[in-house]
Amino acid sequence: MNKTHIFNRSQWRLWWQCLLGNHLNDLEQRRITLLQQHPDLPDFIQALFSASLPQPSTIVNQCSLLAIDFETTGFDAQQDHILSVGYVAMQSNAIDLSTSVSELVNSRAAIKPDSVVINHIDHAKLLQGQALDEVMMRLLVALTGKIGIAHGCFMEQGFINAYLQHKYQLNDCPLLWLDTLPLYQSLYNNQISHQDARLGSARHKLGLPEYQAHDALFDAIACGELCIVLLHKIYGNKYPTIGQLLKR
Repeated sequence: MNKTHIFNRSQWRLWWQCLLGNHLNDLEQRRITLLQQHPDLPDFIQALFSASLPQPSTIVNQCSLLAIDFETTGFDAQQDHILSVGYVAMQSNAIDLSTSVSELVNSRAAIKPDSVVINHIDHAKLLQGQALDEVMMRLLVALTGKIGIAHGCFMEQGFINAYLQHKYQLNDCPLLWLDTLPLYQSLYNNQISHQDARLGSARHKLGLPEYQAHDALFDAIACGELCIVLLHKIYGNKYPTIGQLLKR
């Protein structure tokens, strides 16, 4: 075997740091480009993408996190609509319940009957909600300077992307996410079925109590709790770096 193909442990570590550094550097460069191309964005959007990103070597418990969940009319961010938003600030070892936010979106979107059965959100409830622009502004302000956390973050990320594209014509949304779904799957060598990978199933497998599913705030808190347990289960009492988390 060609000796140039043999990496020792320190070389692998340097390779991973380079890869993860490139990921974070890419996010940083995309943010700079976005702000340069859209100088007239509202202050809160400029602040969102001006906030500094952590280094790969940053310990996760030094980072501010925001657990987020959306209830929507479906899974297609381009066609479906956000019905409710829930989020709560946390660190890797604690959830700050005093920061909990749960908001309904005042929407005239067509609600599918099976959606109402799942999340119990109907038009009567939505009439009590706030305008989508106001709800999203408060969410993005809360997310500024934080890492977003979700279980299957493609949903939340996709709907935020679609909103910013529609509202501000942004074709990029360089936010940093920590997804508890692949983190959970990695714990079991990715041998988890789709059914068993759901938030409630993951919590059950790890011994967490049942909770009221399909409520945006409860799901956000449940995801935050799952994150704390996963970090302890995988890394013990030694907090991982952002680089370690991103490569799992």
